[in-house]
Amino acid sequence: MPSGRKRQCASIVALIFAFTFVIIGIVGIVVGPKILQNQIISQLPLKVGSDQLDSWKTPPVPVYLQFWLWECVNVMDVTQGTKPFIVQRGPFTYLENRNKTGVYFNENNTVTYRQPISYTFLRNMSAADEFAQITMINAPIVTIVSLVRNQSNITQEIFNFFKNVFNESLFVKHTVREWIWGYEDPLLKAAKSIPILSDLIPDDHFGYFYGQNATDDGLYTVFTGASNINLLNNIDKWNGVSYLPYWRTLHGNQINGTDGSWFPPLINQDFQSKRLYLFSTDVCRSLYAKFERHSSVLKIPTEIFSIPSEVFLNATLNPDNAPFGSYDSGVLDVSACRQGAPIFISLPHLLYGADQYVNAVDGIAPDPSLHRTIFEVEPHTGLVLSAQKRLQINVQIKPDPLIDDLKHISETILPAIWINESTTIDQKSANDLNNKVLRFFTIVRWVSILLIPVGVLIFVATIVIVAKRRSRGTFTPIINARSSNSVEVDDD
Repeated sequence: MPSGRKRQCASIVALIFAFTFVIIGIVGIVVGPKILQNQIISQLPLKVGSDQLDSWKTPPVPVYLQFWLWECVNVMDVTQGTKPFIVQRGPFTYLENRNKTGVYFNENNTVTYRQPISYTFLRNMSAADEFAQITMINAPIVTIVSLVRNQSNITQEIFNFFKNVFNESLFVKHTVREWIWGYEDPLLKAAKSIPILSDLIPDDHFGYFYGQNATDDGLYTVFTGASNINLLNNIDKWNGVSYLPYWRTLHGNQINGTDGSWFPPLINQDFQSKRLYLFSTDVCRSLYAKFERHSSVLKIPTEIFSIPSEVFLNATLNPDNAPFGSYDSGVLDVSACRQGAPIFISLPHLLYGADQYVNAVDGIAPDPSLHRTIFEVEPHTGLVLSAQKRLQINVQIKPDPLIDDLKHISETILPAIWINESTTIDQKSANDLNNKVLRFFTIVRWVSILLIPVGVLIFVATIVIVAKRRSRGTFTPIINARSSNSVEVDDD
């Protein structure tokens, strides 16, 4: 083959490669992530034998539950109507041991399970031993007073008599362990023995998390994501129902979202308008988190979602909150799901609370950077790589002319205990996620980005070389070469 034809073929091959590299690069940038995401979506649904099932049943990353208890340091003054001065004690840290049991796959693309959780105290991550003594509001007394307030005066006087007999006061001292996990209360036990009071007293033990150690919080049925990936891990039923019995409207009672441990993938969604719904048995309702900003956890890109202040506004400022009661911003009355106890839920330190609640106590210092609930979500998988779930339990105290200790006090939403349930992915789990899933996005992106300039470079180099050959007269078109040869033969 003449050298001119070889050079021409080489140039054509180079141009074909150049165009191929550019096209593959563009297609890789535009379509590559979608192909990879579709592959991930096909692997995410929960099913027997899936890669996700084991880690879903037994989370590989440790979860910690920290408690801060509010100790009242001016007890005598409070009973005379003075504003409470409270000091937080803690943290007292426990490791959560959780494992889903009774996992059963249903025919309608849902899975049913229970999740017992037990807690192990971690002294090295705590401010003191769990047997430290702390003085706090005597919640059993306040609870009984709330329950008998609508009863006859005789009933209230009988209770006041028994309270004095047992020398119970408005503030009492117990260990941290007792305040959290429960203790037998002699007044509650005595009250249960009185026919006129027994039906009003649900239990003779009290603890803010009594009955929640080594137990589960109900029977869950969640969507597997097989029929619709946007329903992945969303709760279909809790304890066999899709609606709660606690609130004023059907909308308020609806169970929406996941349990907050895993959300559907977030890719190709408008973060600014996206709401991540979650259901919490601690607050007896569904909440939502909104996008805040981009972030990263152990160099893995994530999106931060937080529960916004609007969730805690009163019904006047946020009509969507009308089903949840008529109290002012920042507190939620959950007595309906706490056996009638005057328990109110808020964020720690009454963050976002109305002035009337914040100004009624001394010692709190609400700080959004420390007291909000946030989730850092990996968008391709919806996995929560880091979370800080925070809430506070408060006790409402009201004056009562028939109860000695309550005759002179001021009505107050008094902070009792606040918690932070936190988790962050460890390095091994981060490496596994990156190696099995996320690194392919990086490979495809960078290969695609590199192919485009390489293709352009080959194209430009080929054009330059061809142009130089033409200018030097060393490149002769094939058709001209053939014409020249035929003329020479004729001359011969």
